[in-house]
Amino acid sequence: MTGLTVAIRVMQLGASITLLGAFAFLLLVAQPAFRNRGPELKAAFARLDRLILRLAAWSVLWLAGIALLGLWVQLALVTDRPLFEIAPPDALGAFLLSTQYGWVWLVRLVLMGILGGLLIFQDREQDARDRWALRLAGAGLAGGLLMAQAWAGHAAAGEGSALILQITADTLHLLAVGVWVGGLPLLAVLLAWARRVDDPRADAIAAEATRRFSALGFASVLILVLTGLANAWTLVGSVPALVGTDYGRLLLLKVSLMFPLLAVAAVNLRREKPLLLDSVAERRHTNAREALGRLRRNALVEAALGVCILLLVGGLGVLPPARHLPPTWPFSFRLSWEATKNLPGVWSSVLLGSLIALLGLLALGYAAAGRRYRLPAAGVGLAGVVCGVWLAGRAIAIDAYPTTYLRPGVPYQAISIANGLRLYGEHCAFCHGVSGYGDGPAAAILRPRPADLTAKHTADHTAGDMFWWLSHGIKGSAMPGFQDRLSEEERWDMINFVRTLSAAEQARSMGPWIEPLPWLVAPDFSHTTSLGEGQMLRDYRGQQMVLLIFFSLPASAERLAQLQELYPRLREPRVAMLGVPLQHDREVHRELSGLPVFFPLVVEGAAEVAATYSLFRQSVHAVGGQPSSTIPSHLEFLIDRQGYIRARWMPTDSHGLGDMEELLITIAQLHRERPRAPAPDEHVH
Repeated sequence: MTGLTVAIRVMQLGASITLLGAFAFLLLVAQPAFRNRGPELKAAFARLDRLILRLAAWSVLWLAGIALLGLWVQLALVTDRPLFEIAPPDALGAFLLSTQYGWVWLVRLVLMGILGGLLIFQDREQDARDRWALRLAGAGLAGGLLMAQAWAGHAAAGEGSALILQITADTLHLLAVGVWVGGLPLLAVLLAWARRVDDPRADAIAAEATRRFSALGFASVLILVLTGLANAWTLVGSVPALVGTDYGRLLLLKVSLMFPLLAVAAVNLRREKPLLLDSVAERRHTNAREALGRLRRNALVEAALGVCILLLVGGLGVLPPARHLPPTWPFSFRLSWEATKNLPGVWSSVLLGSLIALLGLLALGYAAAGRRYRLPAAGVGLAGVVCGVWLAGRAIAIDAYPTTYLRPGVPYQAISIANGLRLYGEHCAFCHGVSGYGDGPAAAILRPRPADLTAKHTADHTAGDMFWWLSHGIKGSAMPGFQDRLSEEERWDMINFVRTLSAAEQARSMGPWIEPLPWLVAPDFSHTTSLGEGQMLRDYRGQQMVLLIFFSLPASAERLAQLQELYPRLREPRVAMLGVPLQHDREVHRELSGLPVFFPLVVEGAAEVAATYSLFRQSVHAVGGQPSSTIPSHLEFLIDRQGYIRARWMPTDSHGLGDMEELLITIAQLHRERPRAPAPDEHVH
């Protein structure tokens, strides 16, 4: 039924665009062009007026029929009924009154009814002002019918301010299309009439109509470009989604058809319109007729390209937006400055390529503005831009895979990381080593040696790159694929663990001071509040800082008592304290019963949370730079309001746990800090 849905959407949009284009052309182009041209041409304008109103009437009738068919098909889809089975009245009523589609359909039906009534009784209006008021009302109703389309498409799926921006952009986009593309056939009709009557006064009318329509078209194109960019950002959002999804590729095809459409419009604007205006001004009737013929032909070409674009828009309307789809990267490479900027020769190649491309752009600018040697300059400029971009792009290109930009299927949470830690020990530690340094028992006999998973290059690759390697292995190495041994969720768990392993290595220098820049994402986890309510760590974001306390007994007893005394003083900076036992037995709760600890404790999943955050226990003072296998008896992490770990305390560090006043100073400093980074995504990329 998808093909029928696309056809209905195309016909509905086409009729709505034709309707608005008819009234806009009549009010903004034809009527001013015929004004004060003499009584002899009044009959010609009257015929054009009747033609446009008949076109509007047929468009309304067509819209009504398509609306009924669309309702029938949509109701069959929603109720999961065969297309030729009649739905009961109660199902129809519920659909119309309780769905977005139903409300929009009812609004459009009312607008069509009012507009149809105006068109039926328009011949009874004798006063000129009443006639033009009717046509102005028709334009408003036609615009309302087209604007209602925005509420039945992807733009209506937003929320809050995003909904307003999306609806506004989509509405302006549709109105601009209606005014420009909907008026093109009528412009061709007027130009054909002017060329046929063989009257210099008709040439003047056609010239004035062309001038007005060109200004209208230029404004419409400007609105189309701006709103098109806004819609693309909202519904696509990235280059991978643009080239790696059906929606994105269809949008690219639509944009590619816009280029010849704009090229033809530019020819009319820059060459044919000036020739017509000059011919009319100089009373060269033969030249004017030739210009009219070319303008009419180009207008029909524009209209034909507009119909093709409309067909693509119908397809876009039934596809889910690219932003919400997993992209499949179609190229074997991608460009990454972060991953290549420290490689030998990259800076020089990028600078040289940028310089060549800049010279090429200057040559193209001369070709556009100069009068001599324009063609050679354009050729040199184009070659320079292509060579410069190729040289710079080649320097920063790295390998890519179909899953490179695949969105992780498992959130960056403690339970996932802990499961990845277990899987890593079973499948990867033998080669990569227990701590990921590439020093496992098998590393000495492997060529090339296993990668150091804690190094910076791990963060330079996307999660999708890692997913491809885990699934299919790495050519030219001993790295096998685990697609047949691990489920998709387990592979994402391992990726979350490896990301944490790399982040923990970079966090070695963290201590009881505030990190200048927020970068270390606090892995999320769920816990139960004192009231028995389930809560996630990310629920504190935007409201409170979190002091995360990992303790063991009896080693942490004194520190817990100090923190409990400090608890009332943390209300003003709005710090939530959350305890996680490092011991995973029933004794810890028995021992806690004798301590005055009233801040919430993590019970369910405490083992996974402790295993995950214990990965951040390494410091620069570890012997030989190697990680310690011993987990400290106590750990504390201060998490800011955006969800980033900003400070760390542990007894094995050279600074130790410190006293409570030092902790208060650190908390106060972070409390005064303004947000310096957006809240992290729930997935690691």
